[in-house]
Amino acid sequence: MISKTEAIELVLYERSNQDRKWGYPQHNTPFEWMSILMEEVGELATAINDTFIGKDSEQDVSKILNEAIQVSAVALSIIEHYSNNGIS
Repeated sequence: MISKTEAIELVLYERSNQDRKWGYPQHNTPFEWMSILMEEVGELATAINDTFIGKDSEQDVSKILNEAIQVSAVALSIIEHYSNNGIS
Protein backbone atom coordinates (compact mmCIF):
# COMPACT_ATOMS: atom_id res chain seq x y z
CA MET A 1 0.00 0.00 0.00
CA ILE A 2 1.29 3.47 -0.82
CA SER A 3 0.91 6.44 1.46
CA LYS A 4 -1.64 9.20 0.96
CA THR A 5 1.21 11.55 0.10
CA GLU A 6 2.49 9.20 -2.61
CA ALA A 7 -1.03 8.77 -4.00
CA ILE A 8 -1.53 12.53 -4.15
CA GLU A 9 1.84 12.92 -5.88
CA LEU A 10 0.71 10.43 -8.54
CA VAL A 11 -2.50 12.40 -9.07
CA LEU A 12 -0.58 15.68 -9.32
CA TYR A 13 1.80 14.11 -11.85
CA GLU A 14 -1.19 13.00 -13.92
CA ARG A 15 -2.67 16.51 -13.69
CA SER A 16 0.57 17.87 -15.15
CA ASN A 17 0.32 15.33 -17.97
CA GLN A 18 -3.26 16.42 -18.65
CA ASP A 19 -2.23 20.08 -18.78
CA ARG A 20 0.55 19.26 -21.26
CA LYS A 21 -1.86 17.24 -23.39
CA TRP A 22 -4.97 19.45 -23.30
CA GLY A 23 -3.66 22.86 -22.23
CA TYR A 24 -4.61 24.99 -19.28
CA PRO A 25 -7.07 26.39 -18.64
CA GLN A 26 -9.66 24.29 -20.35
CA HIS A 27 -12.96 25.85 -21.25
CA ASN A 28 -15.23 22.83 -20.84
CA THR A 29 -18.89 23.22 -20.01
CA PRO A 30 -20.24 21.40 -16.94
CA PHE A 31 -21.68 18.76 -19.30
CA GLU A 32 -18.27 18.28 -20.94
CA TRP A 33 -16.58 17.93 -17.54
CA MET A 34 -19.13 15.33 -16.51
CA SER A 35 -18.65 13.45 -19.77
CA ILE A 36 -14.87 13.42 -19.35
CA LEU A 37 -15.15 12.25 -15.74
CA MET A 38 -17.69 9.53 -16.58
CA GLU A 39 -15.52 8.29 -19.44
CA GLU A 40 -12.66 7.86 -16.98
CA VAL A 41 -14.95 6.17 -14.43
CA GLY A 42 -16.05 3.79 -17.18
CA GLU A 43 -12.43 2.92 -17.93
CA LEU A 44 -11.88 2.28 -14.20
CA ALA A 45 -14.92 -0.03 -14.13
CA THR A 46 -13.62 -1.89 -17.18
CA ALA A 47 -10.19 -2.32 -15.58
CA ILE A 48 -11.79 -3.70 -12.41
CA ASN A 49 -14.01 -6.09 -14.36
CA ASP A 50 -11.18 -7.25 -16.62
CA THR A 51 -8.85 -7.77 -13.68
CA PHE A 52 -11.17 -9.65 -11.36
CA ILE A 53 -13.71 -11.39 -13.60
CA GLY A 54 -12.56 -11.01 -17.17
CA LYS A 55 -9.73 -11.46 -19.58
CA ASP A 56 -6.94 -10.16 -17.31
CA SER A 57 -7.92 -12.21 -14.31
CA GLU A 58 -4.32 -12.61 -13.12
CA GLN A 59 -5.33 -9.77 -10.77
CA ASP A 60 -2.63 -7.32 -11.85
CA VAL A 61 -4.07 -4.19 -10.31
CA SER A 62 -1.77 -1.75 -12.14
CA LYS A 63 -4.49 -0.98 -14.71
CA ILE A 64 -6.96 -0.29 -11.90
CA LEU A 65 -4.51 2.03 -10.15
CA ASN A 66 -3.73 3.92 -13.37
CA GLU A 67 -7.43 4.47 -14.08
CA ALA A 68 -8.15 5.51 -10.48
CA ILE A 69 -5.35 8.08 -10.75
CA GLN A 70 -6.89 9.44 -13.95
CA VAL A 71 -10.34 9.66 -12.36
CA SER A 72 -8.83 11.55 -9.41
CA ALA A 73 -6.88 13.88 -11.68
CA VAL A 74 -9.96 14.78 -13.73
CA ALA A 75 -11.93 15.43 -10.54
CA LEU A 76 -9.09 17.66 -9.32
CA SER A 77 -9.12 19.52 -12.63
CA ILE A 78 -12.84 20.19 -12.23
CA ILE A 79 -12.17 21.64 -8.79
CA GLU A 80 -9.35 23.80 -10.14
CA HIS A 81 -11.31 25.11 -13.09
CA TYR A 82 -14.46 25.92 -11.17
CA SER A 83 -12.43 27.61 -8.41
CA ASN A 84 -10.55 29.68 -10.99
CA ASN A 85 -13.83 30.72 -12.61
CA GLY A 86 -15.38 31.77 -9.34
CA ILE A 87 -17.97 29.01 -9.49
CA SER A 88 -18.43 26.99 -6.32
